[in-house]
Amino acid sequence: MIKAQEAIDYLRDPICVGLSTKEKLKPHEEAFNMAVEALEKQVPQKTGIPELGIDGKKIIPCGNCGSELESRIWSFCPRCGQAIDWGENG
Repeated sequence: MIKAQEAIDYLRDPICVGLSTKEKLKPHEEAFNMAVEALEKQVPQKTGIPELGIDGKKIIPCGNCGSELESRIWSFCPRCGQAIDWGENG
């Protein structure tokens, strides 16, 4: 099975895009862009830099949309759907 990052690279490859003329691809451009965007959300992204909230609670922002994440509870951001790479921030 092909991994999400490999599929993204394939879809963005000029050879793949060059298989047809630009005119023929125009109607499909939006579909390609949507597919790449959806696949990119499956590739885990590191969280933003943790900060301390007013109540002293650790606030960890999503690396994609900045939404507040609860430490290691979610594998994906509940707001934007981005896969989370907790790394050292969780």
